Amino acid sequence: MTKKSRRARRPGLVVAIIGAIGAAPLAVLWYSGHSLATRTEGRNAKPVPYIVSPILSVRRAAGTLAADFATRNLRNELLPILEKMPSASCIRVDAGGRLVMAKSSDKELVPASNLKIATAAVALEVLPAETRFTTRVVGQVDKGTVKGDLFLVGGGDPLLVSREFLATERYPTTSPTLLDDLVDKVKAAGVTSINGSVLGDESYLDDDRYVDDWSSGIRGTEAGPLGALMVNDGAVVGERLKPDNPATAAAAEFTRLLRARGISVVGDPRETKTAPLGTTIAEISSAPVAAIIEEMLTNSDNNTAEILVRHIGLSRSLQPTTGGGLAVIRDLLRQWAITGVIVKDGSGLSRTNRMTCASLVELLGRSPVGGSLKKGLAVAGRTGTLKDVLTDSTAAGKLLGKSGTLLNVKTLGGVLPVNATDEVIFALFLNGAGWADQGNYRPLWDALARAVSTYPTGPTAQQVRLLGAG
Repeated sequence: MTKKSRRARRPGLVVAIIGAIGAAPLAVLWYSGHSLATRTEGRNAKPVPYIVSPILSVRRAAGTLAADFATRNLRNELLPILEKMPSASCIRVDAGGRLVMAKSSDKELVPASNLKIATAAVALEVLPAETRFTTRVVGQVDKGTVKGDLFLVGGGDPLLVSREFLATERYPTTSPTLLDDLVDKVKAAGVTSINGSVLGDESYLDDDRYVDDWSSGIRGTEAGPLGALMVNDGAVVGERLKPDNPATAAAAEFTRLLRARGISVVGDPRETKTAPLGTTIAEISSAPVAAIIEEMLTNSDNNTAEILVRHIGLSRSLQPTTGGGLAVIRDLLRQWAITGVIVKDGSGLSRTNRMTCASLVELLGRSPVGGSLKKGLAVAGRTGTLKDVLTDSTAAGKLLGKSGTLLNVKTLGGVLPVNATDEVIFALFLNGAGWADQGNYRPLWDALARAVSTYPTGPTAQQVRLLGAG
């Protein structure tokens, strides 16, 4: 077979490149792509870095040329999104370690729940991977009877739930610590009756119920009341309203479960401010902190985010408070040289939080492909807050993302893995009247998902080498 006939059988894509493989056409192609990246950023231009050198020099290796084609093609797919974005918005897309598209990417906007990515990144940094949060039952037992009160001592486990409550959750807790199992351990220890009450002890962490600048509309509904002893996010099965005190609610739920197992409890559940009396009868520990962080991201769990902030404060500054934890988050962001982030809570519920698309992409870029941070993101069309989103998209089952929603705020950040080492990282923030409505944001989300799903397109490095050898 002749050399000419072998070329004729190569894919059409490779044949189309032959005419462009010369030095001058490739230089024009690359320059036009670079200029486009600069123009789309406008005043916040961050040109794709490049090296001025002969187009076919050793520095312009086959892999670099293939990456140039893939970057340019992805940029072209993203262009239609720019025309539809409101003024109070930003976008940033990186692929293969390169900036592909950026518009107003340094504009500080309301991130909503995408702020949880900052909380998660810091928690993974400061809390040891083996960290577990333990809930204990303490009392004085004599021949199966607890003399006086039984103490339920919280350790700041945000995923402590009863089986009945778990079945009612819109986004079921992915790594629950079952209160039922703790009750079963108490029964297995031989306890048959309690002469006093079940007392909830939440002294391990600060007992501020809410973040100061949360609006009244989200207090007790979207998050809180907060405490180190929270069961069922502060709810009691069978009661319509949450008690104001989560420790009292936890004691009430524990009492209900004890009685359901035939263990008598004389008194009514309440909170305690005194040290527990007696010895540990039973205890139960949470999943490792990495799994808790993953649950927080998948389900956008506001209570978990805020409790983690207090653990962060306790770990680094011995201040188990929201203020202490936020100070640690701000300090680490400075150390990481991530700017444009104003942190007022851990969940993103505060409308005074600010973040840039660039800072979100940088945060995601610090985490390895397949690491706990990215593994915790919801899967488009499959899990968590993205279960019912992008179900018919080519990105379904592949795109990993974190959504954010407040009044007039809709945000989406995440990654689309390509292989074990490569991925597309993206952030799209939409702020403004009506942009939380599906009819407005869904077309942009759909377009973004379609675009990133095309990466990488163009000749492979091997195809470029073959052309050069030909």
